Amino acid sequence: MDFFKRLFPSKTKKYEHLDEVSQDMNTEQMSIDELFVFNFKQKGGAFFYPEDLNDFTDSLKQLLKYLNAEKYTVLEQPYYRFLKRMSIPATDQFDKNGVLLGGCEALIADEGAIMTTAEHTREFRNRELPRRRVIVALSDQITPNKSQALTRINNKFEKPPANIQTMSIFARPENDLSGNNWYETYLFLIEN
Repeated sequence: MDFFKRLFPSKTKKYEHLDEVSQDMNTEQMSIDELFVFNFKQKGGAFFYPEDLNDFTDSLKQLLKYLNAEKYTVLEQPYYRFLKRMSIPATDQFDKNGVLLGGCEALIADEGAIMTTAEHTREFRNRELPRRRVIVALSDQITPNKSQALTRINNKFEKPPANIQTMSIFARPENDLSGNNWYETYLFLIEN
């Protein structure tokens, strides 16, 4: 399969029907994962649903080439070790102009947003991190709304982590004169 055909727009069989929908589509009939993918893509996010581990690693390497970057900046040790094992160039040295690869706590369906904590971004606020992001998430991280995402965090951790923040703009808005916090975001959604 061709990487860019799957990524722009995603042609993965499970979600390819969402590529042809318009903004006025009845979202009430969508499943929670379809609603997230629909809202995420409507906000400019690039979505990829890899078929297996080989597909995932091949796509990461091709995405790195596409982004014209030498390596991924990784703040989370498990991802850093994974990329090194797969021979994908990575550094744990912070590079604001690079490409940040990491996980998230939740994918928020009704907003098409991504919620992270200090587990993913350390003490850095979104505006301090690289604008180009590659997020890796599992399908069971999709929650209907922000309230349920926060409840999930409270249930997961004995002491809730610091720096809970949400990204929800994934492409530069037209006529963006204020430098709003938008993030060029590529999401790899992996089935549990």
